[in-house]
Amino acid sequence: MTPHAQRLVDLRLALGQAGVDGFVLPRTDMYGSEYLPPGDERVAWLTGFTGSAARVAILPDTAAVFTDGRYTLQVKDEVAQDLFETRHILDEPLAEWLAERVHEGMRIGYDPQLHLKADVERLQKVLDRKGATLVALQTNPVDDVWLDRPSAPRAAMRAQPPALAGETSLAKRQRLLAQVEPKAADGFFVSTGDGVAWLLNLRGADIPFNPLCLGLCLVLPGARAVFLTDPAKRPQGFAFEDDGIALEPLDDRLALYAELAHEGARILVDPAVTHLGLIDELTAAGLCVVEGTDPVGPAKARKNKAEIAGAKRAQIVDGAAVTRFLAWLDRQTDVDELTAAAALEAERAKDLDYAGPSFDTISGAGPNGAIVHYRVSAHSNRKLERGSLYLVDSGGQYKDATTDITRTVAIGEPTPEMRRRFTLVLEGHVALATAVFPKDTRGSQLDVLARRPLWEAGLDFDHGTGHGIGAALCVHEGPQRIAKRGGDVKLEPGMIVSNEPGNYPTGQFGIRTENLMLVVERGKPEGGDVDLLGFDILTLAPIDRRLVEPTLLSPSARTWLDTYHARVRQVLGPLLDTADRAWLEEATAPLAAG
Repeated sequence: MTPHAQRLVDLRLALGQAGVDGFVLPRTDMYGSEYLPPGDERVAWLTGFTGSAARVAILPDTAAVFTDGRYTLQVKDEVAQDLFETRHILDEPLAEWLAERVHEGMRIGYDPQLHLKADVERLQKVLDRKGATLVALQTNPVDDVWLDRPSAPRAAMRAQPPALAGETSLAKRQRLLAQVEPKAADGFFVSTGDGVAWLLNLRGADIPFNPLCLGLCLVLPGARAVFLTDPAKRPQGFAFEDDGIALEPLDDRLALYAELAHEGARILVDPAVTHLGLIDELTAAGLCVVEGTDPVGPAKARKNKAEIAGAKRAQIVDGAAVTRFLAWLDRQTDVDELTAAAALEAERAKDLDYAGPSFDTISGAGPNGAIVHYRVSAHSNRKLERGSLYLVDSGGQYKDATTDITRTVAIGEPTPEMRRRFTLVLEGHVALATAVFPKDTRGSQLDVLARRPLWEAGLDFDHGTGHGIGAALCVHEGPQRIAKRGGDVKLEPGMIVSNEPGNYPTGQFGIRTENLMLVVERGKPEGGDVDLLGFDILTLAPIDRRLVEPTLLSPSARTWLDTYHARVRQVLGPLLDTADRAWLEEATAPLAAG
């Protein structure tokens, strides 16, 4: 019996002992993190799937893993099909899958620390129709059978200086507290890792690639803050930014809640970002919980002047590193995915302010590039062969910013089909990059701009077009995004979003072009009635001209590409040595001259 088969057997036994017939498991932790500490990688431990988004359903005689379009190929490679069905979470949602398989009297367990209130209500509604019951479990049954489960992280916390953060923690707390007080609350609760880090101007190393010190935070009258985490994370001599921040053990939080309830505290909690189990703890202690919109997420998304300056500075440094890597790659004749990823990391590491990658570099050669969130290993490692494409999606953490960039590179002579698809993707990328739109426009309203050239050719991509990004925080940040679904937040000046359309013919190659963009005010055009917004492009690195088919590129897109490359040349050229600068001159020459 394989390890995963044995784990599934053990879990079903544990479910029986807990008095339930099934179990629903999302890939997350109590903070709603995308990247997880090792001890919270329950989905990977149980199923073998290592992607960043998944849900698992376990029933007595069947089980399934649900993922989105980024992982359609990966999940089939990593998960034993005789143990778990694999399903696209949009085509066949977990709730629908359960509805077809449960029957009257069945009890389905869940860990309330890992689910949002809306998810639980949705599942309960489906199960009610079948006469089944959703049961909140006191402990997670996966933890009960995971005997060598890693302990919770205890990495040291560190301060993010106000000069880089652009605002003191006290000023943030006072500003946001003033927003929630009209909602009949005198404090608010923050449970997201990046939300706490931003609010308290704290960083840490509890999660791979994301500089977070995991914990919960209560902001109370007078802008006092209670940070609930493991006290062992506080280095000797460490002082918080102001005396209004107190540290209390996370394990003692229920006693603190009871004390605050005795004082009559009214705490605003957002059920859209706070897991149900955490809300239940507050209410069980007697606290008055006021449901409302999280004030931290939108404030964090709108970057201030210092954060914007940091992003622009880091993009130049990062762009120079990526350009040196691309120049190096062009000179190689024998290189594989692992070697290429290591070379790119070495270029970034030359900067003293570089703190490490912002996510696992996607280094995909040939057919591996068609796996949207591919992660290279010694087993999957491929050579970059002549006549193929190489997709590299990477990013860095710097003292003042987080970066994320994707480039697709021709290895040798590209085929006409490669050039056609690349040009269609580029046309969509440019359409979004040059968009102007009224205030109050949502990301979902702009998504079609990046897809239209592909749609007209009968093509598409099965992932979002753009996500937010943190300021020396998480590479994926909400609430804003550009996507068909879920992009319902209005874009506002100061938000940073990615622009990353792509195309992925299975088993052949992958194409994606990604830049980060800053939402800016464009003003009211002469003769117009509406104030407009648009994007300033932050990312600076050459886009492979060898993959552009000029006859398919619109004149406006050609002009954009030449103008963008002129800026790349002007800004990055002085930072390169003679050989790399000469390579950049050729790589960014006007398309008409190519």
